[in-house]
Amino acid sequence: MKIVYLLPCCTVSGGVAVVMQHANRLQARGHEVFLVNQQNDKETSWFPDQKVPVLTLAEYPADVDILVATGWSTSFQVARLEAQSKFYFVQSDETRFHPAESIWRHLTAVSYCFDFHYITEARWIQQWLQANFRQTSALVPNGIDPQLFFPCSPLQKKGSKPRVLLEGAIGLPYKGMAEAFAAIEPLDVEVWCVSSYGRPRPEWKCHRFFEQVPMVQMREIYSSCDILLKLSRVEGFFGPPMEMMACGGVPVVGRVTGYDEYIVDGGNALVVDPLDIPAATAAVRRLIDDPGLYRQLQAEGQETAARWGWEQTIDTLEELYSATRNVPSPAIQPYSANLNNSIAALYAMSTGEQDIQCEVLQSPPTFTNADLLCRKLQQQRWFSAVADLVARLYRVGKALRARLGYHA
Repeated sequence: MKIVYLLPCCTVSGGVAVVMQHANRLQARGHEVFLVNQQNDKETSWFPDQKVPVLTLAEYPADVDILVATGWSTSFQVARLEAQSKFYFVQSDETRFHPAESIWRHLTAVSYCFDFHYITEARWIQQWLQANFRQTSALVPNGIDPQLFFPCSPLQKKGSKPRVLLEGAIGLPYKGMAEAFAAIEPLDVEVWCVSSYGRPRPEWKCHRFFEQVPMVQMREIYSSCDILLKLSRVEGFFGPPMEMMACGGVPVVGRVTGYDEYIVDGGNALVVDPLDIPAATAAVRRLIDDPGLYRQLQAEGQETAARWGWEQTIDTLEELYSATRNVPSPAIQPYSANLNNSIAALYAMSTGEQDIQCEVLQSPPTFTNADLLCRKLQQQRWFSAVADLVARLYRVGKALRARLGYHA
């Protein structure tokens, strides 16, 4: 099969790393796989043994069997590109990446109305897609690569103080890094920090800082630390705690979407409310003061990581992609194509990519100025209403198709 994953960027991130795992493992099984970046950057050397060709949109290949959107912004581009079958790999509720009532939040929500095949990495995302958008999705869980994450020699020999790792993009408030630094402040510990976006503030306690770290170096950082404190408020599958477990450390995490895919409070980690700073402080102190508990969670964490491999996930992906590759288009397909094109057009208009052609609109009698009408049509409130209408129409359409016996 010729498979294309459309990326929003190639920079260091957990979501892109998961896509790299899919792409490289599918290529190793003999499929023709490409990564297409919406931006012109092709730098992916941070991901170890990355062998999949990276293309720009201008280099998009012909005769694609499977095209996969990997984030909300890529879905609108996927709607416009040619492919026999289209998938949307949803890794989180990405509406939460934007402020409330932001037009970007509405645009992100509309992206889940596309009539694609949906796959996701976590059970909570499956339930959320079904409850909010009536989208049925296949589960393709993330795994851990034992060749990347295992206990190894530390970058720096541990001293007399416990060493705590804080990991997350400092520049994204929902990653909870400010709260993590606040929680660690009262403790007599050595603090290391890894951030892919943003640097620690001068007043924060940080003894060693790492930025844009290649994945192959992460195991050395994990193996150098005793405890991972991660207080994210928005996650999909929550990968770093499992990576820490595989490298012999113990995580303290916030109770965030996706944590319970594999984390058991008191079993292989400690779990607190992500905004409860005193509770996070107490959890880290508890691990420091109770070596027996630390060793118990450490052992169970390594066993947990050993159970999560990638091979079964890639088996599932191959089956899903193969099943849709040669399936004849359903009778309702023209409707689906028109709907997808309409959603993509709304996105283009709202972002200024495409002008609204006022001359083809029939203005209500109360509007005598076409320019005024255009400005009103482009206001965020208007788009919010249209986005809501599109979502409602989509749900009604799916219900009607189900009643008539059609299948998407």
